Amino acid sequence: MSTTAPTPASSLGAHEDHLRDLGLPMMIVPSTRAREILVRSAGVSAGLAVATSGLSALDRSNDYAVALLERVGEDSPEWEELAVSDPIILLLLLALGLFIAAPILGWFVARVVRRVGPLPGSVIGLASAVALVVAAPLSFEPHDGPGPGTTVLLAAGVLVGTYVGAGSLVRWSARRVRRELGTMGHMVARVLPVLMLAVLFLFFSAEIWQVMVALSWPRTFAVVGVMGLLTVLLVTITTRDDLHDELEARAPGRELRIAERINVLLVPVIATLIQAALFACLVFLFFVFLGWIAIPEATETRWTLWTTEGLGGLLAGVPISVTLVRVSLTLAAFSALNLAAAAASDSAHRARFVRPMIDEVVHGLAAREAYLRARRRG
Repeated sequence: MSTTAPTPASSLGAHEDHLRDLGLPMMIVPSTRAREILVRSAGVSAGLAVATSGLSALDRSNDYAVALLERVGEDSPEWEELAVSDPIILLLLLALGLFIAAPILGWFVARVVRRVGPLPGSVIGLASAVALVVAAPLSFEPHDGPGPGTTVLLAAGVLVGTYVGAGSLVRWSARRVRRELGTMGHMVARVLPVLMLAVLFLFFSAEIWQVMVALSWPRTFAVVGVMGLLTVLLVTITTRDDLHDELEARAPGRELRIAERINVLLVPVIATLIQAALFACLVFLFFVFLGWIAIPEATETRWTLWTTEGLGGLLAGVPISVTLVRVSLTLAAFSALNLAAAAASDSAHRARFVRPMIDEVVHGLAAREAYLRARRRG
């Protein structure tokens, strides 16, 4: 939930919460972020400690199941009875319970540490970090689930992520997703008609189906990843240039640390990438639906010269082919790249969708100045 903008008489904590709410945690001075690192990481550490214990229980149940299969064989009539009598089902239920309890406990600990004060909160945060390191290795055998090396790295990642404000950026991104969902109609109306002229031609081209039918899933994700990387690079470069020009014109003379410059750049970049990702999801669903109703199995077989392969696993029985999913993924990634290019070259698109992000950054810099004034007063 968004915080209200602090007044000059507000406390220093109100200014810090407002900066985090704006997605600018690195604007807070390093000493404050270091002092609060145990308190602010307590909830995540406690939740991950329970989740890693759940992974260990799941791994132990898998070991029991493998040993039972080797002993009696999968075709043995005693397999089901032995699986129930052995601790396999009990461990699976324990793992499920731990996975459900992890976010609940993390939320509860995060609420508690904010109410008990800095010193008790730091003690709880330290205990949560220690639990994250030792809970999974001590609960079961050392080879079950995450080992000590993995949990140490995980705890270090939580502390570093808390210091740089990763949690604040995640919460800001979640709020941004909800906000962008409300503006998707305007974006689709502006971008989708022009994009469909090119992308529909590709979708009904036999060549792209012939290429995608022979690709494995790792290669498909590699293609999508390359287009995603190009999208990120394009958005970052164009946003950096726009931000530099706008800040020089509207907020000159503000000296920022390197971390603050990165944070200021991340806010509009992440917002633009959220737009691109939501747009890509919409395009993916559109092409899956269009392919389902417009391209029958016989046409796909004639185009690809391969037997149509259906989805497997939990999606078995869904009347959608693997090739259709791969083609739709590729075209969705291409559409996200096209949207990033439009943000860089189309002045109308920039005025409608990019300029408000720059305004938010300027507002964030004003909040930073108010925070620094509050620190000087304090």
